[in-house]
Amino acid sequence: MKITFFLIMVLLTNNNCSAQNNIDFHYQDKRQATETDSAGYKFYLENTSKEFLKKDYEVLLFFNNAAFIDDVITINGKTYNFDNYTCGYRQIRVLKRDRKIKITSKKKESMEFDLKKGIDYIIINGETDNKWSITFSEYFPTMSCL
Repeated sequence: MKITFFLIMVLLTNNNCSAQNNIDFHYQDKRQATETDSAGYKFYLENTSKEFLKKDYEVLLFFNNAAFIDDVITINGKTYNFDNYTCGYRQIRVLKRDRKIKITSKKKESMEFDLKKGIDYIIINGETDNKWSITFSEYFPTMSCL
């Protein structure tokens, strides 16, 4: 009995150590998609140059511009400046083969998370107290301007 309890405690401790507590994770599956989301995807396809469209081997990250004003974000070693406020979300493509996404920010703690199979879109928002909000989405999300 004591050994079982000890093993359970070790497993719980190891699992908790590997999880980042500065990230709130959310998930959107295809059943949640609306007609507005379909319209947003159509707009994306029609108004984005072909060379900038997401490829099948990429994941499209959406960074909330309002959350990262005057910040410098580094994603898997590549740096992006969020110099000033613009309405909406900045779209950045990353390769699915990387499997892990590591993001650092001058304003927030760094974070790292694994890509989820079947996910093509990830929404990244900044929350209070240096927390990140990550939403994995199976469909192209339509987001309003903040």
